[in-house]
Amino acid sequence: MDVVGDDREYEWSLDGQRWLQDAHGRFSLTHVAGKALEDAQPDLDFLVGAQQAPGAQGWLPASFRHCPQTGTALTPVRFDRQQRWLPPYGNGSGRRVVEGSCRLDGAEHTLAALYRKLDGATPRSLNTAHKYDQLPRKNGLNFLVANLGGHREALFALARDGSLFRWQRQAQEWAALLPHSTPIGRCSLPSWAWGVSLREVGEQQRLLLACDEGATEVRVDPLDGRYHVDRCPGRAIAAPGDLDDQVLIPQQMPDGSFSLVARHNEQWTLHPIANANPAHLQGLSAPLRDPASRRLLWIGAHGYLSVKLGAQLDAQWLSWPAGAQARPEYGPPFVNGYGIWQQLFEGSEQYCLRLDSDERKEVKGSRLSTGHLNYMFNVRLDAPWGEHDVDNTPTRREVVYPFIEFIDSQYLLSVRVEWPSSLQQFFGNDQAIDSQFCLERVGQPPLSITLKVAQPWNAQWFFHDYALWLYIDSTGALYRWNA
Repeated sequence: MDVVGDDREYEWSLDGQRWLQDAHGRFSLTHVAGKALEDAQPDLDFLVGAQQAPGAQGWLPASFRHCPQTGTALTPVRFDRQQRWLPPYGNGSGRRVVEGSCRLDGAEHTLAALYRKLDGATPRSLNTAHKYDQLPRKNGLNFLVANLGGHREALFALARDGSLFRWQRQAQEWAALLPHSTPIGRCSLPSWAWGVSLREVGEQQRLLLACDEGATEVRVDPLDGRYHVDRCPGRAIAAPGDLDDQVLIPQQMPDGSFSLVARHNEQWTLHPIANANPAHLQGLSAPLRDPASRRLLWIGAHGYLSVKLGAQLDAQWLSWPAGAQARPEYGPPFVNGYGIWQQLFEGSEQYCLRLDSDERKEVKGSRLSTGHLNYMFNVRLDAPWGEHDVDNTPTRREVVYPFIEFIDSQYLLSVRVEWPSSLQQFFGNDQAIDSQFCLERVGQPPLSITLKVAQPWNAQWFFHDYALWLYIDSTGALYRWNA
């Protein structure tokens, strides 16, 4: 510590950072790694691990353990893995179920507190939302919560064209992150199939994406406001899947072949996909993890990509029975103690096929699923092949599209739409329709907000900063409910 002014200003050099302390005891950061900061930066906790002074009176250096004015013990800034949120449904998997193994306690506690708060309110609804009109752009955004080079979790928005933004908590505004040279590039996957993975490098995270120009790793320098890109040339055909600390991205290579692309030790490695059919390896779902068999699955209309981890990686394309097709946009396969069951459509027949077998169960009517809960229009079934008594439980022509199920606490985020026709026509409709976005305790009347939305299944729910957020892609609206 050095005295740097007659008015008793002091300069502290700590862990590569230089802080100026004025005569009133207030600290300001002036240099990081020898580089002067041009402007005052918000969110210094995220950027350099600075700690909020008691009473929110500015910042204190990360290496301080107590406030020099009050003696109050300080809590070091840390990234909390249980506060992360990875699309499309929170844990970076296509299964729409949050359970204990997902380790998303932050989201579950937030939802429980919010439900208790709104359930006792008058009126009992989601209409008391705080609406954020300010977005980095109106449409084509996907959201994730990670640290990406910072010292705590932060909210990021990634546009379809590859533009990357960070939500600044203190300033309550979005900051654009710019490329050092190569931009991220476009991703053409639909919302229900889009996802990301994180690669841990020391205490930092790097973002792995499926881009139209190939598998892409993004390394962010938050303080500089820029990012670096490393790419494996080709065309990524599905979202990255991760299991056992491995991240794999299905990709068509420049020579037309298909491989699983992996990132390891700053290098890309390729694993060929056996039985690859170029006409069928498209429109794949977000990946599904099957930890018991150390397998990743990507579901497509004509078959599925199965990747088994072991002494060697085994990747192969498996076709559905002749004449059968799946509709992965309806939701992931149903998982129970007997296996993984995919709903298939074959002419006028519908049935669930247990993967890795010939076992079938007849299904009467299409189902929308989280992978655990199943809906036939407004009727909730325990299993997709379950029967229900129409006399006791009349079927209304109301589509219930389940986004995310919290299986342990039995909360569900969904959208409900009165619809007079078939599910096929529902998903083929591009016009705006009245849609009730709902938070409910399964079996209880839902809390809802009604919005006029085109393609409501493309909405996104996510959690950040002890709040539930809802983004409507077709209108470019962002809603937030604080817990």
